[in-house]
Amino acid sequence: MASARPSRAARERESLEAILEAIGRDLELRPLLSRILSEACLLLGADEGTIGLVDAERDIVRTEAAYETPHDALGFEIPSGVGLTGAVLAARAPVHARRFADLPGAELRPWRAEHSVLGVPIRWGDEIIGVFGLGRAPRADSRRRPFTRRDEHSLAGFARYAAIAIENANRLALERHRLERSTLIARVGQLVSANLQLDDLLQRTADAVHELLGYENVAIPLIVEDGGEPTLHLRAFGGEYKRLIGGEHRLPIATGLMGAAASSGDTLLVNDVGSDPRYFPTPGVEGIRSELAVPIVLGARVLGVLNVESRQAFTEEDAAGLRVVAAQLAVAIENARLFDAAQQAAVLDERHRLARELHDAVTQQLFSASLVAQAVGPAYARDPEEGDRRAAMLVTLTRTALGEMRALLAELRPLRPSRADVPPAREEITLAQVRSDGLAAALRAYAGSPALAGLNVAVADGGYAPQDAEREETLFRIAQEALHNVVKHARATRAEVCIDASGDCVRLTVHDDGVGFTPAERTSANGAGARRDPGSGLGLRSMRERAATLGGTLRVARAPERGTLVEVAIPHARMVAQ
Repeated sequence: MASARPSRAARERESLEAILEAIGRDLELRPLLSRILSEACLLLGADEGTIGLVDAERDIVRTEAAYETPHDALGFEIPSGVGLTGAVLAARAPVHARRFADLPGAELRPWRAEHSVLGVPIRWGDEIIGVFGLGRAPRADSRRRPFTRRDEHSLAGFARYAAIAIENANRLALERHRLERSTLIARVGQLVSANLQLDDLLQRTADAVHELLGYENVAIPLIVEDGGEPTLHLRAFGGEYKRLIGGEHRLPIATGLMGAAASSGDTLLVNDVGSDPRYFPTPGVEGIRSELAVPIVLGARVLGVLNVESRQAFTEEDAAGLRVVAAQLAVAIENARLFDAAQQAAVLDERHRLARELHDAVTQQLFSASLVAQAVGPAYARDPEEGDRRAAMLVTLTRTALGEMRALLAELRPLRPSRADVPPAREEITLAQVRSDGLAAALRAYAGSPALAGLNVAVADGGYAPQDAEREETLFRIAQEALHNVVKHARATRAEVCIDASGDCVRLTVHDDGVGFTPAERTSANGAGARRDPGSGLGLRSMRERAATLGGTLRVARAPERGTLVEVAIPHARMVAQ
């Protein structure tokens, strides 16, 4: 006896059970909707069918699953009120038609116009999230096969399962997107803490936004002042922009949505760029539907824009995620700029320090050597022994200058010291002797240096207690420069150097019995033979800078015919620490 054919109710129950199993097993939306559509078409005897998802913002239905339809059906967008799915969306209720061609706007889809059709909304709560549509071809004898109320009831059951699949997929997509945003934020956080150069930071961020969030185009322009006018400076791109544009570009700040976001400081989210007059299309980039421009703001300043484009609509969650990234970028950009400025300042400070060292050490020695060299010939003419003595002084001065220069070169390019790098002359007075013997001993040794030939120098150190190496080296260089100025300018015979560490500071004074000077005695641009005010030259500036580095001050007292007094006071190290 042949088994009875299962009833429609039994077949419908089996179909729904299979769908439930698929929903619990599969996660991807399109295969799930295709399975639901296929089961519905087989059960209800439909020859074609579609399931479309509603884009409420644009008021359209986009086909996501298709059964026995033309090859271009997937992705087809149908406006509200057009054809079957558009009619369901507009009516927010089931729609029956004996002929598809009878529906308003059906001429936009002129295939299978003679089919009977049935469409029902796919709801989640009070919201229509999709449309389920079926079509039946006429019989061979051209008789219609219209859908019934029972068919509508059965299709509504399939629509409920489609709604579950769509909602699950939306929630899964939302969680994935949140995870991607969290991953992006973490990645940018790593980039921010990596002390990268600014260009590298921006490019890696653009790449991360494209790779992790899948936005088709990414650009991160910064605002720069270009001749007084702010401009957008673009040199970091991601996605298609990186391939099609690349390089470095400057745009007026009034250009496009990026410029609007930069000018206003507000996030701009546009999901229909074609209708926004501010949209600035990029040559070679097609199919862009949406643009999201997030200003990079630090305090009240807009530093730039994090700009993304997509073929899909953006959401407020997209904007919220990129605002977090933009906030991280703002801090990173500022840190990178401060780091760059600090590097430049450090380079400038080092150049100033080297200039002081060259002036106070090498230049002094070379100046003295040049004076001695001029006197060697006449000295030999008068007395060979005097000539030999001055030649020996010249050798000592040049060796000392060579030693100072080698020490500076070693700072510029540190190498392992060799014996050849150390000048053999014992009479050389360099910072090495200050470090090894102390300030007072180094000053007494320098008092007998050939660089001070003809000047009787006395050193008084009553009340002085040894200081740290930095302070003693600074004081030695200041004394060295002050005595060198005495030799060059004062026409003095005697000078006294006093060092004292009592009280609240370390004090050094250099006093000579020379001609002194007045404030009016400055170098004249036209007058020959005018003496330069020692207070206006590089030497005094060097002494002031050296004292200032340790929080100290420099004073120069001057009176005609009574010589010059140079006084430097530097706080004790413990006072600076407080």
